[in-house]
Amino acid sequence: MAQEDDQERELPASEQKIRKAREEGNVPRSRELGGGLVLLSGIALLYVMGSELVSQSEKLLRFGLTVDRAQAFDTKHMGIKWVAMLQDSLLILLPLFLIVVVAAIGANVALGGFNWSTKPLEPKFSKLNPITGLKNIFSINGLAELFKAILKSVALGGVGYLLIKKDMPEFTQLGAMPLDAAMTETARIAMKDALILAAVYMVIVAMDVPYQLWRYYKGLRMNLEELKRESKESEGDPHLKAKVRSLQREAARKRMMASVPTADVVVTNPTHYAVALKYKKDGSGAPQVVAKGMGEVAAKIRELARESKVPLVEAPPLARALYANVELEREIPAALYTAVAKLLAYVYALADGMQHKVDLPTDKDIPQGLDPGAGA
Repeated sequence: MAQEDDQERELPASEQKIRKAREEGNVPRSRELGGGLVLLSGIALLYVMGSELVSQSEKLLRFGLTVDRAQAFDTKHMGIKWVAMLQDSLLILLPLFLIVVVAAIGANVALGGFNWSTKPLEPKFSKLNPITGLKNIFSINGLAELFKAILKSVALGGVGYLLIKKDMPEFTQLGAMPLDAAMTETARIAMKDALILAAVYMVIVAMDVPYQLWRYYKGLRMNLEELKRESKESEGDPHLKAKVRSLQREAARKRMMASVPTADVVVTNPTHYAVALKYKKDGSGAPQVVAKGMGEVAAKIRELARESKVPLVEAPPLARALYANVELEREIPAALYTAVAKLLAYVYALADGMQHKVDLPTDKDIPQGLDPGAGA
């Protein structure tokens, strides 16, 4: 069943699933990368500060071995001296401790990014199940980890053996050298061998990091049912979404109808379309469409206009053009300025009782392509 389930999970993990995994503390990690960076950082520190560390250690050793007769029989003094040596030792090793910690943290951040989560610390009794533990040991991942451990041991052990065998003649000559020269030569050989072993280890790291990334994203793969379920959860129930959209349309319709009494004129088709226009008397900007509709909505706009004593003017070409080309709460386009100017002039003349002296806009005032059709 597990193999069948893996075969079904052929879809890559979604951003939501990856984000959820990170929130639970599940991020890609490579212990080999951490070990490699710690090893390289330690070697680099010894290379840069090696002579200083040796000098400080020598001073500390001299201080610890230098005891006069009076101090030797004073247990209190020896305790104080031991504490002082311990403090000095920690100060000498502090740079090494710091760089190791920084390298260990940097390795985790480099691969999985910085991620803070307390969920991995929560107790899980399933981890105490011996059957689950045996399954993990004999799983593909467990076998892969076993193979990696064997490979690492063989590679590092084999290279280390060859290096010692090669350096053996030099080691035999150290006894004939002065102490300072022998120590310098020993440090040189140790540093050379450490760099070679670190290079071998980094080859293992270069193989482990891609494998850990592949294993991580493979474990998060999804099947079609999971993807559908996640999509439904993220986007919501389609029926609920339809209800929300319906409520939003109803609210927008009510806001639009509330704007009809504030309009300066409602231009109609006369029965199919109705568009309410509002014009700022200070002349700042072109007239705006504050309400528009067709069919029952147009009838409601006309009804509200009559109740609010907003002029109703029949201009079919202009009504169709405004409905088709201007969104709500938008100014009319420049192409319709002439037609709307004629309409407003007619409204003002109507208020003065001289509407017979002003012509209404006709289809000749509507640029070609703006009127959806005289038969509409």
